[in-house]
Amino acid sequence: MDKTQGLKVTRRSILKTIPALSAISAGSSFFTKAACAQEPLEDGYTICDNCNQMPMCGIHFHRQGNTVVSVGNWKEHSGKLLCNKALATLQRLYNPNRLLYPMKRTNPKGSVDPGFVRISWQEALATIAANMKKIRDQYGAEKLFIFCGDPKEPRPAAMRLARYFGTYHYGTESSVACRKGSLLAEQLVFGCEYDGGGCGPKTKSFMVMATNGAWSKPHGWWNMISAAKQRGVNIIVIDARRTKVAELATIHLQPKQGTDAALGAGICRVLFEEGLYNKPFCDKWVYGVEEYRNYCKDFTPEKTEAITGVPADLIVKAARMYAEGPGSFALTSQSLSHSRNGVNSARALLNIPAILGYVDIPGGALFGVGPKGYIVHDNGLTEDFVDYNWFKAHKKDRLDKDFVPVWNHTQVQFNPNQLPEHNTSRTANSAAWSLSALTS
Repeated sequence: MDKTQGLKVTRRSILKTIPALSAISAGSSFFTKAACAQEPLEDGYTICDNCNQMPMCGIHFHRQGNTVVSVGNWKEHSGKLLCNKALATLQRLYNPNRLLYPMKRTNPKGSVDPGFVRISWQEALATIAANMKKIRDQYGAEKLFIFCGDPKEPRPAAMRLARYFGTYHYGTESSVACRKGSLLAEQLVFGCEYDGGGCGPKTKSFMVMATNGAWSKPHGWWNMISAAKQRGVNIIVIDARRTKVAELATIHLQPKQGTDAALGAGICRVLFEEGLYNKPFCDKWVYGVEEYRNYCKDFTPEKTEAITGVPADLIVKAARMYAEGPGSFALTSQSLSHSRNGVNSARALLNIPAILGYVDIPGGALFGVGPKGYIVHDNGLTEDFVDYNWFKAHKKDRLDKDFVPVWNHTQVQFNPNQLPEHNTSRTANSAAWSLSALTS
């Protein structure tokens, strides 16, 4: 436990102090040097980048000299309510426990004092390389799991390292729990990454699926949907919460948590039974539409209400309103897929714009067009740079092939959610721990 400015710094005291830091600059000395106190206090404005690298919410800060002494809400910014990640900026910058250099353990694991000492980058890299070679020589390259967390910028380099070291057990925070579940649903419905689009001039209806885009979508999304509402676009929000976006909605459907798939089937039943779906589009482009139509027959408005808690008349009204399109949509990046039936819940909602044919048409959700071979969700990663075909060829060899077979078949990233079980056994089939452990 360290002492800074006469205060004991603990995780609990940090969390208790963060709200105060956002409100008054006097509390900023908790993490900043007293030497700057003689400098005049000046205002400043910037954008928080704690959610990956995307500019999201606005920060109003105070500085003394070159030291930021407080952060708070930028009241005029569309994203003006900061979360704890933004409010903890001073901790990230000035906490005396912030790790700045490579450190090496000198005492055995489990010791009260690990005995960390600072080492050079050359020694750290050499130690990692030596341990990687040792694992490859003793167990095989595939027994090493290379994991890249957040932010996402290092992903191309980390995946290329995995490829040319020879391990197909490569994953990211997305393949653990973040966006990949929703992305898998998108690929199963559309054949590619496709979480919706904006409200163009020809858009007449817009469905917001389980996302509070006022905070979770990129900078400018809220202004876009607010302008669409003003010009008469009907906004249908599916969300268990009463969010800021839901308050803007023409219709807010509030299903019980975990019942989104039933709601999606209930809406599709209305579209099928009333002939509102786009039959020519489905006949040409949608595989399995008749099977899904038969599946949805059981989800009458009354049964759907019983399952989801959404009133039957509101389900019918929303289906008819959305069918008045052309319509677009916005799917959550995460919330739906972080549940037991997550991928299928996201698929069920995506089936709604799919059977209406709101795919890559004026007024609909347009497919993004990027450079050939560019992987949108991996921040600069290209198929050639990391040899995507090599990873695809080794899907059948990965440890997740029996755990999540559909994932294994469609994704090049390893799903490590059973990694503790793999490592507990330490059998010939178990993967080694990730790079973070290789310097210990």
